[in-house]
Amino acid sequence: MRRKFFSWKLIQLLSLCCTFFLSNLGAFAQTSITAKGQVVDAATNESLIGVSIQEKGTTNGTITDMDGNYSLKVADNSTIVFSYIGYQTVELKVSAANGVIKLKEDSETLQEVVVVGYGVQKKVNLSGSVSAIEGDKIAEKPSANALAALQGELPGVAVLRSSGQPGSETSGMRIRGFSSVNSTSTLVLIDGIEGDMTLLNPNDIESISVLKDAASAAIYGARAAAGVVLITTKSGVEGKPKINYNGYFSFNTPGNMPERLTAWEEQAFIDQSRLAATGKTEWTAEKASWVGNPNFNYRTLSNGRWDYFGATNWVAEGTKDFTTQQNHSLSVSGGSKAMNYMLSANFFTKNGLLKYGPDSNDRYNLHAKINTSINKYIDLGVNIQYQSKEVESASYGAGALFGALYSGRGRQAIYVPTEYMGITDESGSIYNGDLQVNPINIMKNGGAKKTKYEAFIGKANLTVKDLVKGLRIHLSASRKAGYYAEVTEKHALLWYDRVGKAVRADANNPSSLYKKKNSDFHDLFEATVNYSFDLNDKKHNFNILAGSSYENYRKDEMDINAKNLISDGFFSFNGGFDTSVATNTEVGDNIEPWSMMSYFGRLNYNYKERYLLEANVRYDGSSRLAPDKRWRAFPSVSGAWRVNMEDWFDVDFVSNLKLRASWGQLGNGAVLGLYDYIALISDEQKNTPATYNGEKWYYQANLPSTEKTWEVIETTNLGVDFGFLNNRLTGSFEYYWKYNNDMLSSPQLPHQIGIGVPKLNIGKLKTWGWDFNIGWKDKIKDVSYQVSFNLSDSDNKLVEYNGASVIKAGAVELLEGYSINTIWGYQTDGFWNSRDEYLQYKKDNPGYKSFNDGKVSGGDVKYVAQGKADHEIGVGGATPEDPGDLVCLGNSNGRYLYGINLAAQWKGFDISVMFQGVGKRKVMINPEAFAPLWQDYQMPWTIHKDHWTEDNPNAYFPRIYQYKGNDFNFKTADRWVQNGAYFRLKNLTLGYTVPVSKKYIDRLRVYVTGEDIWEHTNMLSVFDPEIDNDTKRSIYPFFRTWTVGLNVSF
Repeated sequence: MRRKFFSWKLIQLLSLCCTFFLSNLGAFAQTSITAKGQVVDAATNESLIGVSIQEKGTTNGTITDMDGNYSLKVADNSTIVFSYIGYQTVELKVSAANGVIKLKEDSETLQEVVVVGYGVQKKVNLSGSVSAIEGDKIAEKPSANALAALQGELPGVAVLRSSGQPGSETSGMRIRGFSSVNSTSTLVLIDGIEGDMTLLNPNDIESISVLKDAASAAIYGARAAAGVVLITTKSGVEGKPKINYNGYFSFNTPGNMPERLTAWEEQAFIDQSRLAATGKTEWTAEKASWVGNPNFNYRTLSNGRWDYFGATNWVAEGTKDFTTQQNHSLSVSGGSKAMNYMLSANFFTKNGLLKYGPDSNDRYNLHAKINTSINKYIDLGVNIQYQSKEVESASYGAGALFGALYSGRGRQAIYVPTEYMGITDESGSIYNGDLQVNPINIMKNGGAKKTKYEAFIGKANLTVKDLVKGLRIHLSASRKAGYYAEVTEKHALLWYDRVGKAVRADANNPSSLYKKKNSDFHDLFEATVNYSFDLNDKKHNFNILAGSSYENYRKDEMDINAKNLISDGFFSFNGGFDTSVATNTEVGDNIEPWSMMSYFGRLNYNYKERYLLEANVRYDGSSRLAPDKRWRAFPSVSGAWRVNMEDWFDVDFVSNLKLRASWGQLGNGAVLGLYDYIALISDEQKNTPATYNGEKWYYQANLPSTEKTWEVIETTNLGVDFGFLNNRLTGSFEYYWKYNNDMLSSPQLPHQIGIGVPKLNIGKLKTWGWDFNIGWKDKIKDVSYQVSFNLSDSDNKLVEYNGASVIKAGAVELLEGYSINTIWGYQTDGFWNSRDEYLQYKKDNPGYKSFNDGKVSGGDVKYVAQGKADHEIGVGGATPEDPGDLVCLGNSNGRYLYGINLAAQWKGFDISVMFQGVGKRKVMINPEAFAPLWQDYQMPWTIHKDHWTEDNPNAYFPRIYQYKGNDFNFKTADRWVQNGAYFRLKNLTLGYTVPVSKKYIDRLRVYVTGEDIWEHTNMLSVFDPEIDNDTKRSIYPFFRTWTVGLNVSF
């Protein structure tokens, strides 16, 4: 067995330094005694360096030296505590704390298990790639949901965010990059039932395991291409009833968002833009000076309109300074040897940033989990859950409202004038919509969209064990029933001129009432047999798993949309609209049924827990494929070698060293569709009458996909796990690559065939990358601390996809020979100083011509020609081989994802700090979002003050111009593509566990937390670096969250 003492010279030096600083320097007023001795490993009698030795209840302490020796002066009759990472803590009276003290290894460290498919395995015996996190680390974060709380915690796991809107904070999860260009979805199993992390009560979570390679995920076969997340919820434990409450109240303030100019500054920009484009300003200097005059806000015009000179900050008027969210979770658990139970309830609510109207998300959870032993052979379990999510928002769209708040002209008032020199307003509304839509009016009166989803989940388990030693039979049946309801009322708002004749602007026109309802159920029946045995005195250890599952899903949905309602005050399908007009009604009906049958098995073998081997296979069949294409086997094999367990291995500071490798195949079933192998007919087509010469017509839109089958992703993984210094320092490094050689794509055929072509497995995608994580944990006297860091990267190449070879200036999602989501654009070289400079350059380079050639002037972007500057700037043949002047500027996929966790505990105090970020990402922003005066109704922001003038030739933005959607200065280019890399202070928590009498309260902890507090990024300051590619102005800002919380147990 490996030796436990450390000969590493650096550790010896550190230990001596710690001995010096931590030795007791005070004098005792009472009688003192000196305890001396040596601390050794109980199994090997090897001395242990750095063992913490402390007089209980005081700060008096020391650590052992390089030979394991110690000497400590303590009070008479005191108790001495011996503690060491990876060993059991020992407390001895001072009279017994002399001589040789033996510490035993902590069996929990050696026996730590991780949840895997259909079971658990010792962490040290894993040969596949599995990352795990405890549920408490998720629950302690005041995140909007459990998925958001996972961001940055695990290597190779990307949690995608794109908005701060309540109920839409996360947009998905990506494990180890892309597995397909088609739809993929991470399989999330909550206690074995497919579920949604955003609906889960974070306080119910016991652990989360992420299966990242084929060896760990192949047991789930055709559903595992995008990775598998296994969530285990808490169960009751033997003992008296225990009540736990966790609640918090949070304040949310908006993060990065645009800052509006004053109305008079906007007018100056407008006049400058008109002058540059037309040679004339919109207003004279005198008239422009009236803007913002508190004594002269409006006057009448002869054309029946009002002339406005106000100063409205639409962002300030339409948004709150802060919002709130709160969460309350209560659980009761307990049990006996024969039965245990856990009951919990949770309520979460979050309000949005919009000042008026609906903008909120509420979540409700109920959970009951009961396990009982009928006798020593039979166990029963029941798991019942209720999940509900209710989201309310403006029917106009929260993003669209923010777009209006960011863009509306400041000189337009919120309300129309009531009277001016005897002239009254006859528009019919108190709200002003003369220059653009009025977002305040829309929020208050435009109608609402309300969605509600409810899930009822039930599962029953029966386990038969030890009828034969080592044999376990497990049977389970579950149903998840979901109910969704949506009601959207769009109230038509029309803003007329002062005399009530001409419509100046409108929103939600025509008025409409939309309702959707669906119900679905997902039944799952599983049976597994697990047999464990060993041979030759436990040298050869086997575990065999065999099982089968059957899934049945059905969704029934109906929706109806009624337009042109008769009265804005009566939104109903019963007499609320004219049914005689066919275009006033749209009715939809949808059914989605499918079934899947599966057989699976796994073999685990190890020799003395030194050489590890695992083989998995799953055989899946789906009703969604043609009968001869339905079935496919998905195998995997993995092996590991625990080098440190070898008798010849004698490196004293190495606690764990494991080499592992795996290979396997996974399936992507998310792209199968619903029975498109059958030729289907349709009776409707866009912009086409439903009848021809009075006869109803039907046609076949697509050829059937009879040859389509599973996408199969072949994955290889190499890894090394390590632990040093008695597992104080632990970590792993993994490198992987995967091929999707059966990716679905539609073949290129001439349009003359007149019918949609079927999907075939003809695409190819290669993905590769690596994961790394490292952590250190230790204790110095009363202070325990932990440090961890994870870093991962993933890249990809679209090897073959239907001849996709067309490029453009902007985002190119699919392009053979390149990564997914590339961005192509032009290189630039600052701005032209004048039109004369541009004309001289054309003269010096015959044939050169830039965008907007006839009007290029000083302050316009200087686009660089690729090669010789003897041609018009453009896309050439629009292919990678003939790109013209386009160059690849990167892609919008996050690279080098990382997370840093720091934590410490001292006496009742605890502090944790988390940093998270992305090392490399490019983001293309739509010109609508950031170009000043892209359209006349889209006002500039404060960032646009840094625009080109003769006095400011090195500005960020070009000259001010009336663009009217002309992008000649905002072509996708290196100047505008943003650097989306960022470093974020994700979480900061300070807590204190209050000393209380155990008679009534078991634990009482209070804490304060900040989340998404700060970030460093080179993005334009008005955008969060996590925004989507090609983002427009309709951006709901992210939040910074400050929380006060309470944990109490009885």
